[in-house]
Amino acid sequence: MIKEIVPCNRAVRGAVFLPGSKSMTHRAMLMAALANEPSIIINPLCSEDTLYTAQALEELGCKLEWVTEGEGVKLRILPLPYRDTNFSDQHSAPLHLFVGNSGTTMRLLLGFLGAVKGRFVLDGSARMRERPVGPVAESMSQLGVRCRFLEKDGYPPVEVFSSGLNGGSVLVDARKSSQFLSAVLIAAPKAREDVIVRWLEPVASFPYVAMTIRMMRERGIEIRELDQNGLIIPAPQTYRAGTFTVEGDCSSASYFWATAALTGGEVRTEPVFQESYQGDAEFLQVLSAMGCSIARDERSVTVRGPERLNAVDVDMNAMPDMVPTLAVLAAFASGKSIIRRVGHLRIKESDRLKAVASELSKLGVKVEEGEDFLVIYGGTAKGGADIETYDDHRIAMAFSLAGLKIPGVRIKNPDVVRKSFPEYWLVWKRLVYGA
Repeated sequence: MIKEIVPCNRAVRGAVFLPGSKSMTHRAMLMAALANEPSIIINPLCSEDTLYTAQALEELGCKLEWVTEGEGVKLRILPLPYRDTNFSDQHSAPLHLFVGNSGTTMRLLLGFLGAVKGRFVLDGSARMRERPVGPVAESMSQLGVRCRFLEKDGYPPVEVFSSGLNGGSVLVDARKSSQFLSAVLIAAPKAREDVIVRWLEPVASFPYVAMTIRMMRERGIEIRELDQNGLIIPAPQTYRAGTFTVEGDCSSASYFWATAALTGGEVRTEPVFQESYQGDAEFLQVLSAMGCSIARDERSVTVRGPERLNAVDVDMNAMPDMVPTLAVLAAFASGKSIIRRVGHLRIKESDRLKAVASELSKLGVKVEEGEDFLVIYGGTAKGGADIETYDDHRIAMAFSLAGLKIPGVRIKNPDVVRKSFPEYWLVWKRLVYGA
């Protein structure tokens, strides 16, 4: 299947109600599963990735109920009966949990299983088997959970033997993914004794760790700062049940912000909180540097595009999901843009550095790809092409933007957006073409 993008010769103006944050939805579900009473999540993201987390929780014994109210969605979660749960002993068959290509589900769930007694096998798609989880398994082993890699060391499938988490000290190597550290943090309150969590610097995409810590504290978990790269989590603790509202996904919002930037239009997105949970909200500062005007209130963000986009030189280590969006914008900016410190993009749903460089080159854009950087020369696009999406939702959505400016851009396998934004093409079409 191929979707051809029709160029837009006008300034796009409109408003978009965003789907819930994918990162927040995963975390909210897992924390609710470890609470002692039912919880309600408002505006959760219902997509391929989050449904893998939901399915795993149901297989572990939680009860989940999705409720549609008008245009909104709520998710009610009856928590995991972890105190009494012992799925298997070491002489019987393990419970198999399949997570597709959801790296967030795989890594956070690997830590989460430390709070559950039993024997499990975590597995995923062919691409997921190429994405590392070794640092989570190593951290879990330091807390008394045994992990065994069934094929390639450090990669799924991985077998987990858990009798619950011990306390003590754990050192996490999260230099390639913040999810390795978030996985340990979410599970740590359920340990038998206090847990001291330290990590190696620099942590990739640290704002996602900050999101995890903020959400834990809001659910009543005590976390003490030890030093610059260490925390103490008293244990055992129980997550507080209640109602939690998921902020609109800033990664998804970036495509609409970029639409305003490219067309000189004006797009409002909501809900985006003024004190956002998401590090990706900082992408607004990058857009400002490119010449956009940004307006914020308590619940929304409005981006107004400039007459001409400026090139930028920016460190995107903390915002890896924004890189494909920025790269396409940079192709239409005036001058040379440099995107730095993004080597961790090579272990995402695809090797995103290679994918972005390859597909921009098809459009005639001059690109230099380094081990952890991209250099993009704006104004060099020559014409359209069939865009390979590499089974990666962010490549599909980012390159839809290129089709606004040049004819002949055709997105292959456009349905990959189901991973994070199943309604993307419909929402984008209404905004851009008024259809």
